[in-house]
Amino acid sequence: MPELELPVFDAAAIERSLTRAFAGLTLAKEAQATPLHDAFRPHLPREQLAWIDEMAPLVIPWPDGRKVKLLYPEHAGDKSGPANPPEVQVKLHECFSLQHHPKICEGRLPVQLWLCGPDGKRLEATTDWLAFKRSSYPKLRANLQRKCPGVPWL
Repeated sequence: MPELELPVFDAAAIERSLTRAFAGLTLAKEAQATPLHDAFRPHLPREQLAWIDEMAPLVIPWPDGRKVKLLYPEHAGDKSGPANPPEVQVKLHECFSLQHHPKICEGRLPVQLWLCGPDGKRLEATTDWLAFKRSSYPKLRANLQRKCPGVPWL
């Protein structure tokens, strides 16, 4: 969303943020457990922080009431092509209650759903749940019913 005019995170800004986050730590285990979100926030002007939290949330609400963590790609994409969407890994049968595909950035960017079987193995990715449910899901359904008969495959 270039209209927000957010500052660029160049290599120097990333290094400053990571230095802030890891200050005083001596063990790799401590560094791995350190939350980085707060270390990057000082790079942004205070009035833009709320925009970031709203436009690029860390979690999205799911129909069953829980919050699902979004994973953002390392590279947002190039300026000439579409943006690389954030993704979430969910079990296919947990998506049946979705009325519309989850999106961020005021509905401009669909979240990529990595649909998994009940065993957690990835089946297929989609950025359009309703189209997937109409076209691809019927092809997968018979195989899933055979492999996992205890799951209600709608």
